Amino acid sequence: MIAVARFITLTILLGFPSQLTPAFARASSFVDKTWAAENVSALPPEVQKTLTRMCGPDLVAQPYFAGYFANSKFLVLHFGRLRCGNQTGICTQGKCLHQVYGREGDHYYL
Repeated sequence: MIAVARFITLTILLGFPSQLTPAFARASSFVDKTWAAENVSALPPEVQKTLTRMCGPDLVAQPYFAGYFANSKFLVLHFGRLRCGNQTGICTQGKCLHQVYGREGDHYYL
């Protein structure tokens, strides 16, 4: 009886990691693009211009720095996911700036 229990436990433990392998493969592809300039360059030109004015030209961001809501009517920026030259202007004491842009026509406004 003990041998059967050990066999079942061993089968479960050895089979479990093989079930996790695809998830780890997907997670590693996310890590490869943690900080990228493309996450900023994909934003509307007027938002990019504002960010460059605030932080300087060398901007990189994490994938979820910006999010569109309500069928792209609103654009929300989470500055804790942005690296820039003037970090103290956007994050202080562990609290970071958030901005919401609204779309009117083809342009976004703060």
